[in-house]
Amino acid sequence: MNTTCVRSNRSERLVAALVLVLVMGLSAPASSSETIDPTCQDRRYAWSENAGWLNAEPLGDGGPGLAIFEDTVFGWLWSENLGWISASCTNTDSCATIDFGLAIDTGTGDLSGWAWGENIGWISLSCSNTSSCATVDYGVHVDLGTGEISGWAWSENVGWLSMSCTNGGSCATVDFGPTTQVPLLVHEGLVFADGFECGDAGSWGP
Repeated sequence: MNTTCVRSNRSERLVAALVLVLVMGLSAPASSSETIDPTCQDRRYAWSENAGWLNAEPLGDGGPGLAIFEDTVFGWLWSENLGWISASCTNTDSCATIDFGLAIDTGTGDLSGWAWGENIGWISLSCSNTSSCATVDYGVHVDLGTGEISGWAWSENVGWLSMSCTNGGSCATVDFGPTTQVPLLVHEGLVFADGFECGDAGSWGP
């Protein structure tokens, strides 16, 4: 799954994103930034036995992928079989109707909350959502040192979603698992000079 990351300006990325969206026959998600695969190692995939690959950076650098910041988590994942999965109601300004989303504990790196997909329904990223940890202990975790995302999420409709090959010890055969930018960045008040691209962490500033 190795790909070559190519730097592009905002207009080139927008054109590429629109072309891909038209090819897929979908409307583009509202949010456009992401923090996934900052070192350009193709670290953007999660896996479901029942749904296949989930892509946390589906349209490349700066596209509508998953965005994990110190103060918020939003954005999208894409599945060929399930379509778009939203990490926050802010993506579509639907919070007044259905308030949902993900959060990160900046002390531990643990994610919590719910994601939503039209074709999959609710996805739980932590057993704490339903107070089921005593019975089934699961969750999704961000390593605050490396940015590696690991652990399990749960969907009533498709079952377990694995965030890393380390979950099943399959890394020697199929190496997968998304990474995010670390240290975690504060979203509010920050501007990226030329969009989120590989190796551009230094471009963030007030």
